[in-house]
Amino acid sequence: MHILFRPLSVSARPRAGWICSILVSALLLADALVMLLAPDVLAGAQEHIGYPPGQLPYLAGILILGVGAFLTRRLGAMGCAVLTAFLGGAVASHARIGEALSVPVLICGLLGVLLWVGWLMRGAVTGAPGTAS
Repeated sequence: MHILFRPLSVSARPRAGWICSILVSALLLADALVMLLAPDVLAGAQEHIGYPPGQLPYLAGILILGVGAFLTRRLGAMGCAVLTAFLGGAVASHARIGEALSVPVLICGLLGVLLWVGWLMRGAVTGAPGTAS
């Protein structure tokens, strides 16, 4: 039972951080691909929130650029900030129409937390060897 609660070793933290970062990035890129390749799937949801469906390519572009920055060494902090702002905008959009505790809001919150946990576990702040400086 105590094995489940054993702290990660120093060498395992960056690996766990990258796994977390890649998981979040894959989910966000999948969302961007749906926005680009099948915008009709999201058109009703966009109109329900109050945004015209024609904005989906711009939102997909922000996501793709944010994920690209997040996965690089030097731009990781900027990518975290861009993606956090994107997720925060999604939360605010849902809260504006009275869906403050809906499933999309909870997913955005979870992705935001995992985004920062992954980036911090990668060693981006500590300056560990092989991480961002």
